[in-house]
Amino acid sequence: MENSSESVPQGDSSPDSKADDISETVRSLVSHATECTEPSLSPADLPARSRKAFLQHMIGQLPDIVQNRIRALKQNQLQQSCILFDVRRDILDGLVEPPFQAENTWLEEPRDSLYLDFENNEELRRLRLKLTQVSPNSLGVPRFWLTVFQNVPLLSELVQEHDEPLLECLIDVRLAYDQDSYTVIFQFRPNAFLHDSSLLLTKRYFLQHSADQEYPFLFEGPEVVRCEGCHIHWRDGSNLTLQTVESRRRNRSRRVTKVMPRESFFRFFAPPQALDLSLADEKTKLILGNDFEVGFLLRTQIVPKAVLFYTGDLVDSLNEATPDNRSSSSDTDQEQVLGTQ
Repeated sequence: MENSSESVPQGDSSPDSKADDISETVRSLVSHATECTEPSLSPADLPARSRKAFLQHMIGQLPDIVQNRIRALKQNQLQQSCILFDVRRDILDGLVEPPFQAENTWLEEPRDSLYLDFENNEELRRLRLKLTQVSPNSLGVPRFWLTVFQNVPLLSELVQEHDEPLLECLIDVRLAYDQDSYTVIFQFRPNAFLHDSSLLLTKRYFLQHSADQEYPFLFEGPEVVRCEGCHIHWRDGSNLTLQTVESRRRNRSRRVTKVMPRESFFRFFAPPQALDLSLADEKTKLILGNDFEVGFLLRTQIVPKAVLFYTGDLVDSLNEATPDNRSSSSDTDQEQVLGTQ
């Protein structure tokens, strides 16, 4: 459960023993974190042009009826000044089947001529294996928002493999505006992870509209100064931000079970709080700076133009991903992840 506390083993409680326990736990966690030899891969890890070509390939693998839904979404995209989020949600969730899109009313870009060398490019080969076969009888556009997030480097960094089943249930992302803030609203269909009371998750960003008195000429418009997440009511044993870890200590036969935090997209809804950002420590400033950047990207690009990031018509080339250098550990501690909380 969400507020599970760590179970403490019975035995020697001397300071040296506690220090030994802590160091052993840290080593076992590091060992587990570096065990994975193949880090999770997403289209966002490709260079911009390769990403665009791969996404065009992905769209070409979809059934004709699903491709027609994508064309309908792009048609809807042209109505940018009065974009109908309800229409997009209904098409994505399969509540509405759009009329056949016989002609495009936009200028279609020619298919990228970049050759996708699936045989010799390991990243492309692994990504193609991850493509999910979509049945012509599928409702809506399966995995739409998960795919969008995985196509954009800044968002892909937040999505972990264990987040994917829940993000597949995300059916709508939209914006709501107040005088001094905006809210990003995430709507999920009923699922095995979230309690029915948490099918709408929100992230609110507070804006400052006035210029800094010391540097008034540097003012470039409203800027985010604070953000506020929401409480997530998880179903029992389904908290994706926690994991149960079983550790076996070196030279000891007993096993210790602990509940530990882990990386997850859903930590996005629990940002650190800093009423005065100028007084925050450097780690908090870094986390919040990245969070504000994600909020800005969602508001200005992702939510208004989601279908174009899905298809690769828009590729974010500003933050090209670099290979993640991950080392392996030879530590003798053993650890097994038992599941979510």
